[in-house]
Amino acid sequence: MDNRLSLSQYKLATFLACQRRFQLRYLRRLPWPATPLPEHTEQLLQQGQEFHQLVERYFLGLQITPATIPNELVRQWWQAFMAHSPIHQLPANARFLPETGLTVPLGNHLLYGRFDLLVLGKDEGERPFAHVFDWKTGRPTDTTTLKSRWQTRLYLALLAEGGSAFWPQNGPLAPEQISLTYWYVQEAEAPVTIGYSAAEHQASWAELQQIAARLDEASAANIWPLTDDWSECRECAYQIYCGRQGAGTAVPELDEAEEPDTPNEQLLTPELP
Repeated sequence: MDNRLSLSQYKLATFLACQRRFQLRYLRRLPWPATPLPEHTEQLLQQGQEFHQLVERYFLGLQITPATIPNELVRQWWQAFMAHSPIHQLPANARFLPETGLTVPLGNHLLYGRFDLLVLGKDEGERPFAHVFDWKTGRPTDTTTLKSRWQTRLYLALLAEGGSAFWPQNGPLAPEQISLTYWYVQEAEAPVTIGYSAAEHQASWAELQQIAARLDEASAANIWPLTDDWSECRECAYQIYCGRQGAGTAVPELDEAEEPDTPNEQLLTPELP
């Protein structure tokens, strides 16, 4: 087995939640033995994916006609996006890169993230900046929670470490030149923007390196302990493999943007200008 892994936000969160789940899902690749999701949940997931596809097409320069959007809720989301899009505040000469991936080395592994939209440009002082936008169709989350999530920490850290790949002539981006905005359709007029700092990057990168080292240790010893938090088991379809069916079941939080499990679809690198 190749010990070099591509680590996304989902894999990081899974490893920290339960190392056994990480092993079963991403290393042994056992089938995810989940029961079918409720019809309403499946519908919401599909609608979220349709909305993301619409936004991607829009930033690729394709014409979007609201009347041709078959789902009424998705059409309402699209109209809210057009009326309250947070990108209107950005410089007109910025580059807009939808659905863009970035991979950087992390110890013996690779760190991977895929941005709904990456905007590159220069501010009024002619300093380069990178601004990530993430579209959310689920329930809004407070700023403190968002800042602590691995999606936020990973995206910002990736750009601080590897953002120069998008414009080699400018060199590395300082953490203060990087930001991330979450836009929720349910709170279209109140996007949440999170900045970054050198101190935050130092702390995040050190923790990421520690996680990579722990992964190496677990892989070398082939020891993948179960979580001590049984509440994690309630949302885990692998509980039958671990004899923890007594934990009960719960519908996991859905993310319409979760990455596929196929490795080749994760190892994307930026297209240079």
